[in-house]
Amino acid sequence: MNKIIIISLTSIILFSCAANKPNDSDNLTLGTVQSKIFKGQSQSAVMDALGSPNIITKDAQGREVWTYDRISRDNEAQSGGFWFFLFGKSSSASSSSSKSLTVLITFDDNKNVLDYTYQSLKY
Repeated sequence: MNKIIIISLTSIILFSCAANKPNDSDNLTLGTVQSKIFKGQSQSAVMDALGSPNIITKDAQGREVWTYDRISRDNEAQSGGFWFFLFGKSSSASSSSSKSLTVLITFDDNKNVLDYTYQSLKY
């Protein structure tokens, strides 16, 4: 019985300190853009690499332009955790940051990448 209690308490302490971040199914990152997008690439290959664009427009010359715009927010909160169990004192802290990534891909008349630009911000 004592072994079960010790294992249970140890598990609670260890798992209460673990980070709980959701798994994001959208894999559009700056690294993905830099490594998987290149001039001459087909639209279907871009779609496979980045998914569907947010906006599809045409520029002044009538060329198709795909816009990918992603904004993510990271929140991190920490509370007493281990110290609360030992001493009953609680301390807490929180922080948040936001990231934005905008990618513009221009295609030629053959539906291949003519040019692309991106902007990544963290604030």
